[in-house]
Amino acid sequence: MKQKRPPSLRLRLIAAFVFLGVALGPLVSGAMLWVSYTLEEEAVKATVQERLQHLLSTPEHYVLREHPRHPKVYVLSSFELEGVPDRIFSRADGIHEFELGHRAWIVGLASLGDGRRYAVLEDISSIERREWVSVFIVLGGAAFSGYVALWFGFYFSRRLLAPLTRLAGRLGEANDLAAEVRLAEEGLDEEVLVLARALDEYRWRMSELLAREREFSADASHELRTPLTVIRQAAELLAEDAALSERSRRALVRIEHASARMAETIETLLMLAREPAATKEEFDVVDVAREALAHIEFFAEGSEITLELLVLAHPLVHGSPVALSVIVANLVRNAIQHAQCHRITVRIEPDRLCVEDDGIGMPQTADGASGGRGLVMVRRLCEREGWELRSSAREADGRGTKIEVVFFRPFADEPRSS
Repeated sequence: MKQKRPPSLRLRLIAAFVFLGVALGPLVSGAMLWVSYTLEEEAVKATVQERLQHLLSTPEHYVLREHPRHPKVYVLSSFELEGVPDRIFSRADGIHEFELGHRAWIVGLASLGDGRRYAVLEDISSIERREWVSVFIVLGGAAFSGYVALWFGFYFSRRLLAPLTRLAGRLGEANDLAAEVRLAEEGLDEEVLVLARALDEYRWRMSELLAREREFSADASHELRTPLTVIRQAAELLAEDAALSERSRRALVRIEHASARMAETIETLLMLAREPAATKEEFDVVDVAREALAHIEFFAEGSEITLELLVLAHPLVHGSPVALSVIVANLVRNAIQHAQCHRITVRIEPDRLCVEDDGIGMPQTADGASGGRGLVMVRRLCEREGWELRSSAREADGRGTKIEVVFFRPFADEPRSS
């Protein structure tokens, strides 16, 4: 399953702006309005409580009205009692809030021992209406602030990420790991400067590591060439001896095969040690494949394996012809030695080279990639040239192997006679 890519940093910044505009801003303003209205209602309750206490101590200072439907209930209010529900005055002594529809009241009730009851009534309907209006204002403000936050998110995310974008551009221009190219420079923001210095340090270490690897590969390969030449010359001399037994000749063939394999390995190491640009040229894939097969045909001699070159196109590729020759030789030799096959076909298409066999197939590793000897260096050569190496089974039952070297940018596909 393809791993899902995480959202970009800019998208996260925009999402943060939108969240602040849509959620946090209205939430804070709504909470402040709620606190404001709650404090206002508590202030009204405190006023009602104070008036009720003063009324109980000096009732003669107030003009009270006896409720028409509740005898001995004396009400202190600044408005008419029409529309006030009677059940308000049936509640227990104390301070109560009562709502009915779009109207609301706060009532303070207190009873005396002689059966009289006093009520202080305050209409808070205007406060409740302002609360509902505030809810719609907050919702409308959330939509508007979300739009504004989205605009600011796009604008400021571009400005905030501009130093990182410029640093990424300079890093892309300095991908040759040249030590003289420094990413850290004056004028960078402090955080970006820290990142640039870390990248410079990392590039320097990688440059040193690659230099040491190339030097080791080149030195080791050159040191191995001399004894390998001696082995191959000695094998050629022995092959001319007519007195050799059949057993010795079979051993001599194995020596020739092993020395040829070692020679290709040395050539591969030398190629990996060189700069890629120094070995690139435009070449015909068919010519290189035909020459590589001509050098490897003796591996199939004496066996029932048939080598076939199937030319469907003549692509011209810009790269290293030696690299392609080594790749073809390794893939065909692996099939001869390990696939237990009867036929090996090298097919050339407009954008790729395919090596197919009808053998037992290659085992799959834990990560789903195909294994097999020699494929490590083949894969490294393909990565070095900018090609893609693909492998799969030819049949549904897993028999046979198909390995493709895909050239992403073939220069031409000119039909020629094969």
